[in-house]
Amino acid sequence: MGKNFDVIVVGGGVIGSLIARRLGRAGRSVLLLESGAMGEQSSGAAAGMLGAQLEIHEPGPLYRLGVESRSRFKQLSEALLDETGVDIELVNNGILRVAATPEEERELKASMQWQLEAGQRCEWLDGAGVAQLEPCLAPHHGGVLLPDDGNVLAPRLAQAAALAASRVAVVRADEAVSSVVKEGSHVLVRTIRDTYGASVVVVAAGAWSDEVLGTRGLFHARPVKGQMFSLRPKPGVRLQRTVYRHGAVYLVPKRDGSVVVGATMEPEAGYHREVTVGALQKLSTALGEVAPGLADAHFERAWTGLRPMVGTGQPIVGPLPEEPHIILATGHLRNGVLLAPCTAEAVASYVDGGAPGKDWAAFLPPEGYGVAAGSAV
Repeated sequence: MGKNFDVIVVGGGVIGSLIARRLGRAGRSVLLLESGAMGEQSSGAAAGMLGAQLEIHEPGPLYRLGVESRSRFKQLSEALLDETGVDIELVNNGILRVAATPEEERELKASMQWQLEAGQRCEWLDGAGVAQLEPCLAPHHGGVLLPDDGNVLAPRLAQAAALAASRVAVVRADEAVSSVVKEGSHVLVRTIRDTYGASVVVVAAGAWSDEVLGTRGLFHARPVKGQMFSLRPKPGVRLQRTVYRHGAVYLVPKRDGSVVVGATMEPEAGYHREVTVGALQKLSTALGEVAPGLADAHFERAWTGLRPMVGTGQPIVGPLPEEPHIILATGHLRNGVLLAPCTAEAVASYVDGGAPGKDWAAFLPPEGYGVAAGSAV
């Protein structure tokens, strides 16, 4: 049998890597396992938006955690650069939510009101203000500027997180987990190569979490396919802020001048990662409606990501109710990058036997996620 560890983390995306880094830096012996290349699934494919105010549509625990996690990125960016030499290209450029119809305008103003009441910054711009801010956009009824939202370059974040984890933990890519088995006070993790033991196992395997635990259907982990592409505007044309129209398209400008255009939401696509003509046509049409000034931009590439969804779409983070040696950190859907820093801290608290704060209580695994001694989870 392979070596015993304090903690085994299953899943080498941004969340799993940051968890391993956090625990390793705290002095724990950690093994990080990934079935393929590190960060090649949803983490590396993400648009990288830090949309705490954009993506979360009502006040409550998830909104507060999103805002808190967003605030950690400056420090995280600097720390990862120091530890790995990789710049995750944090851009604090703000996000502009545009309204193309009077109904969308009313919805944005209502959203703006509760966010102001929650103590966050946002500003209403009329149509002329939107045009002045981003000249390449089509005429709009107006928009809400969220100045504190931003973005990172997701592939670099995944790379930096994995490298940082490898400095303080044992990292093994291309080593798929075949079973997780409870045996006495320990948990055994069997892979295609060996068997490892740990006091605690953290499952951060995204849409593959049910498969890792051998509990297919228990908490309904599944992928939501997202297709997107990148373009490069012609010389003299530059999008400054992330632009988002609900239900249609988002445009995420990167530091090098390219723009990520996304993304479809395909919950019935399963694990298929093909880029389809229909999806690119849909995104291109929406791009032309929102930002006709980018119509003659150069097409660079297209790709897909498989976002992890569990249950009704809320994350699940915390120990199994009947088996505290198994901790879940999955189901972040569109907010995995945003919530990664706070999720790593929350999991570290659970590993230490504590509680990370009352907001996380809303995302604990439901009752019934038990493990029989001596059997696969």
